[in-house]
Amino acid sequence: MKKIITILLCVFMIIGGAAAAYAAAPADGTYSVAVSVSGGTGRATISSPVSLTVSGGEMKAKVVWSSGNYTWMKVNGVQYNNENIGGNSTFTIPVAALDTPIPVSAETVAMSEPHVIDYTLSFSSAGVSMKDNNSSQSSSSSQNQGGNQQDKPSVSGKDNSISQSGSSQTNDDNQQSESPSDDEKDEKHQNSDVIFVDNKYNSSTSVSAELLSEYEGKTLRISTIRGEVLFDEEATSYIASKAKGGVTLTTEDVTDNYKDYALAIDIKIKDESGNELFLDGESGKAFVKLKFDKDTEKDEMPKVYKISGENKEEITANYNENEGVISFDTESFCIYGVSLESEDSGSVIIVIASLAVLAAGALTAIIFFRKRKVK
Repeated sequence: MKKIITILLCVFMIIGGAAAAYAAAPADGTYSVAVSVSGGTGRATISSPVSLTVSGGEMKAKVVWSSGNYTWMKVNGVQYNNENIGGNSTFTIPVAALDTPIPVSAETVAMSEPHVIDYTLSFSSAGVSMKDNNSSQSSSSSQNQGGNQQDKPSVSGKDNSISQSGSSQTNDDNQQSESPSDDEKDEKHQNSDVIFVDNKYNSSTSVSAELLSEYEGKTLRISTIRGEVLFDEEATSYIASKAKGGVTLTTEDVTDNYKDYALAIDIKIKDESGNELFLDGESGKAFVKLKFDKDTEKDEMPKVYKISGENKEEITANYNENEGVISFDTESFCIYGVSLESEDSGSVIIVIASLAVLAAGALTAIIFFRKRKVK
């Protein structure tokens, strides 16, 4: 009986502790928190502490890797792209809970070909004020100490590494002072009339809901390994207003299923709920540029067709042979097939038809005159 009572007391204590932890939700604000990383080879690290932003109960962390070779990270199946092209790979990812292992994956191009590596991150709650905690002074102190530091993550020198402890060295400080800060980059982005997400390594590219929320008066430009798509203001506004969360553009190569074409690409854009956007009858236009580096003969010219089931429709397209790019406008996404056709094929057909008519006319005339001679 004593054992049963002891077990019940332990269970109640565990449940009570869990309930208290659940009720103590982080208060809105920006904090500097420690992060631990496990998985991978251990050569790549994340700068710690990181900047943790809490808004409306949702937590997001700005993660800065010691390498510039990471192209994307995935959390709960949602892809987040590198925000710092040309520098240390930086991502803003959601944090489901503090002091809890969070499985993530990240793609690196440091090797001969892209590899996806699984990691586990854990963000500490130390220094984070909870809603039921009246110690607001410690929250303010934490924000002042951590927020300002993390707004400008330290960038390493020649060895392209970031101190895991978060302490900046002299070379790091000099390097940082010469490079534009994150605040300056954000200001430049906000002043731009284009929301641009660049990804030259994958066939799919994601745009976060936060970035998409800045759509007013802007166009949306998304690049993948197979080209890029530029949505006009009307299409950008429509996509942003209809999307549930962020969106992901995919450019899937389906040439193997369409043997009659030199290239076939299936273009789609979906939100986080899997809803497909930019379909027939929706608003705006998109300008598409696809990489097309196939060898062509002198008399061949690529032509683009919209493929819908067994139906196909030729659309107006431009081909830049020097850049190896074929471009066109569209009002909806589908499968686009590029066919190599002879420029003179139409002229040849006309010439053959004309010669046939002339031959028939000449034959008729010969028969007519022969009949007259016989008479």
